[in-house]
Amino acid sequence: MRTIAVISFRAVCLAASMVLLCCLSAQAQDDIHTVTATGPSWDNFTNEDGTGLYHEILDKVFGLYGIKVERLYAPSNRAKELVAAGRADLMTCSELPVPGTVVASHPMYEGFYHAFFNKVRIGPWRGMESLRDKIVTARVSYYRTENFQVPVQLKEVQTGVAGLGMVVLGRADFYVDDLNLIKESLAANTVDYQPEDYDIRPVGSRSYYPLFNTTDRGKRIMELFDRGMETMIRSGELARIFKKWNFTIPVYTLP
Repeated sequence: MRTIAVISFRAVCLAASMVLLCCLSAQAQDDIHTVTATGPSWDNFTNEDGTGLYHEILDKVFGLYGIKVERLYAPSNRAKELVAAGRADLMTCSELPVPGTVVASHPMYEGFYHAFFNKVRIGPWRGMESLRDKIVTARVSYYRTENFQVPVQLKEVQTGVAGLGMVVLGRADFYVDDLNLIKESLAANTVDYQPEDYDIRPVGSRSYYPLFNTTDRGKRIMELFDRGMETMIRSGELARIFKKWNFTIPVYTLP
């Protein structure tokens, strides 16, 4: 009996979500036919061929309302400026909002960020404590000193390759980034180094949210996103997308 009750409750929740979704869809279709998403191109997240975790989530979420997603690739800082200025509807993705933007209720990704370093120079790995008072390189706007539980000297660079190169050349102690991006930087690196002398270790984790502008249109689009995400979480569709791209789905708390 308990199993039947649980299934019935879930069915009621899903049905209620679909009814609300239909109402929002009808409202959205009156004046929102396309949304513009901006942000960098990241492998397996926002591939330039239109595939990737973020692209597929957005396509599925806004597809629920018959809304088409257009894409505008731009560096993170520029993408945030475009959203704040109302020249794009949303940016994928950021830990925190910037002036003129708000974050969605639900993240699109949760993951660890890692540190690349020279084992000989740093010595035995002691977790976050190994970074204390060290020079840490990171891409512009990607990380803040608050992302580290110890004091660090944060030096921002334009590219991951530049940050990695500073570590290899002895000009910095750590290069911090998402593991996928560190691997991209290693593949593009042209500075000679001995791989066996280096290591990559996780140093923290955080959630990544889409940013929306604070106009009435932006707030309505964010509401559509949040409701669509909740529908896909309940139906299991979001879990299938994460599995397809070989990422772990975040732990979502639904209202």
